[in-house]
Amino acid sequence: MKKVIIVTQRYHLQRAVYEARRLGLDAYGVASDLQRYAGAGRFELREIAARNKDFLWVNVWRPKPTYLGDPIPVAGSGALTDDKKQ
Repeated sequence: MKKVIIVTQRYHLQRAVYEARRLGLDAYGVASDLQRYAGAGRFELREIAARNKDFLWVNVWRPKPTYLGDPIPVAGSGALTDDKKQ
């Protein structure tokens, strides 16, 4: 089993870790917030709906993955993703 550490804002960390674990990863989370954001209450309300949607997504609907192009390796210079060269 692969282990991952997810670093993101506190308000959706719980959802991110849940989804990663449902995908078979040994996931742990770290909140990246240093303070409470302006409008955080709105984000937290939105997160309630997002958690319900994602619960259904990974447990009921289970769509097949889609890919938008060829895989890009993480090793190397990264020049393949440089918009200035295209």
